[in-house]
Amino acid sequence: MINKNLFLVVIAGGSGTRFWPKSTSKRPKQLLNFHPSSVSLLEQTLSRFDQLVSPEKKMIVTTQFLKQAILEMELRVEILAEPQGRNTAPCIYWAARQVAEKNPKGIMLVMPSDHYIARPDSFISVIEKAAQWAAENDDLVTLGIEPSRPETGYGYLKTSPISENKSSLLPKRVESFIEKPSLEKAQKFIQSGDYLWNGGMFLWRAEVILKAFDAFMPEMKKAWNKSLGKIEEVYPLMTATSIDYGIMEKAKNVVTFPLDCGWDDLGSWTSLENLAVSLHAQQGSNVVTAGEVLAMESERNIIDTPKRFVALLGVNDLIIVEQGEALLIAHKDRSQEIRKIVEETKKRRPDLI
Repeated sequence: MINKNLFLVVIAGGSGTRFWPKSTSKRPKQLLNFHPSSVSLLEQTLSRFDQLVSPEKKMIVTTQFLKQAILEMELRVEILAEPQGRNTAPCIYWAARQVAEKNPKGIMLVMPSDHYIARPDSFISVIEKAAQWAAENDDLVTLGIEPSRPETGYGYLKTSPISENKSSLLPKRVESFIEKPSLEKAQKFIQSGDYLWNGGMFLWRAEVILKAFDAFMPEMKKAWNKSLGKIEEVYPLMTATSIDYGIMEKAKNVVTFPLDCGWDDLGSWTSLENLAVSLHAQQGSNVVTAGEVLAMESERNIIDTPKRFVALLGVNDLIIVEQGEALLIAHKDRSQEIRKIVEETKKRRPDLI
């Protein structure tokens, strides 16, 4: 059911380095598709909330650099184009001012544009509970993900019961935000049952987050008032930091609703291994998201070669991706270092970035 007070704010900046060469600065991850459908991750994110948010209350925050590419998608939603990327706190502050102006009791649902949700019905069910809580309580709600493994690539939320009542309708109190842990710590987190992955998804009334900005980042309102809300003038004056560091880690009124919905942040090529079945990309032990592959004595490879027939013989644990004139071959253990390739390619072949 449409919630008349609910606004969707999708954060869709990004430089497109981790999925290079499939993603580039002009076509970052959120504009790509990793599913048999032809719908981009951004379009999937917007449509995921069709039953909750009316079209005129959906907005995308992106950069001026990507604005035209998103306009060409004809999504028919409001686009806030940042004059420069300054992390998530400034863009959330801007969106909060927009929502508060339209509806003083407006609830902001802040979502990344490039995550994958395998079970959207379970996801929406939790969103509805969280939106109701945000409407009735002066809390900052963050959505934590039930961890399925001792992951060292994500931040964590340390939680505790909000009351003695163990009802699933109640959120958990967030005691602290934990940076990416060592494997040993991550294993202890999983065993305790008190930790969730930090998914970077939020719900709050616009008035509540603006009050938090006034308390913890008062320079934002000062800059806004000084420039009379003119974005080109205000943005260089706004503190470039994340919403977690600027607000969430300092606030005492943070709660979370745990999610168990087949979530993945698609943080690197290797993340596709966790989604291979959902993406219909599993071929033996290999993951093939595009192209035709013949694999002989070759296992655990990730291949995305839309226009190639690829034959593998006796090779394991590789990432093989082709896009236009660029071909990437990397070991999976180095997937987080692909940005190094991007930086060097930018010097030699800027046209490929």
